[in-house]
Amino acid sequence: MSVGADSLTPPMENRAAVAPSIRRSMHGLRNYRQLLLNLVLKDLKLKYRGSVIGFVWSLANPLVMVGIYTFAFTKIMPVGSPQFVFYLLLGLLAWTFFASSVAMSTSAIADNGGLLKSVWFPRAILPTATVLFNLVQYILTVLVFIPVLVVYYDVPLVAPMLLFPIFVALQSAMTIGFGLMLATGTTFFRDIRHLVEVALAVLFWATPIIYEVERIPEGVRWVAALSPMTPYVNAYHAVFFYRQWPDAQTWAATIGLVASLRVISSFEPAPALKATKPIWPSPLTGVRTSAVAVISSWPSVSMR
Repeated sequence: MSVGADSLTPPMENRAAVAPSIRRSMHGLRNYRQLLLNLVLKDLKLKYRGSVIGFVWSLANPLVMVGIYTFAFTKIMPVGSPQFVFYLLLGLLAWTFFASSVAMSTSAIADNGGLLKSVWFPRAILPTATVLFNLVQYILTVLVFIPVLVVYYDVPLVAPMLLFPIFVALQSAMTIGFGLMLATGTTFFRDIRHLVEVALAVLFWATPIIYEVERIPEGVRWVAALSPMTPYVNAYHAVFFYRQWPDAQTWAATIGLVASLRVISSFEPAPALKATKPIWPSPLTGVRTSAVAVISSWPSVSMR
């Protein structure tokens, strides 16, 4: 008895009928974690391809920044506090991680439409990989920056500094939420990427990076609350510069922002970009392998 080919074909999954949720988004990222890792590693290799010293540039850059800012604010334009450079770079490095991730994530889906039409995988992978790529850069920078400044400024090690990885994780989750939200919007409105550039320039000055929140007049202090980075920068200043535990308001702001963004960005991005090749819901292993193979050979996978 012959069995028709149609009887061996597994039924297709109607993804449009599946309600988007945080659980579904997280499940998709977990199932395609190898693809996510490959994208991050590929971007790192592309960044330093052809470089003589490679990853050492990530370590040299913060050292140069420390030297330049220290010279500028001690010799050229002296400020009152001898540790101002420490205060400045704590916020500036965190802001650079956020701004670079958001700017790159905004077009991560829209610029890879051809890839998304070749094979199906969770669209959230692309902006998430961009944020994780910048997170690796940030961590490499911090590994050099923090010890150098702690020794240079004779900063004592205190217990609140142990909270630093927690706030980095919260900031990363918040940045991924922003990346998913903006990447989705950009697939429908391409002007968003240009608005993001302007918004980041404005938000930089709304974030207490080069000034303290307490120095802002009460009547306009609400401006600092407009920046999503304000609670995180305040947390880094608290644990390293002031060497004290972050207050309840900082904790509430950081955790609340992450939770709200995860709800907003839980929808599968870019429903208009559908794969032209049908992907069966099982076996998932084969699907993930196909996606990795296609992306590994894709010439324009770099999202910069």
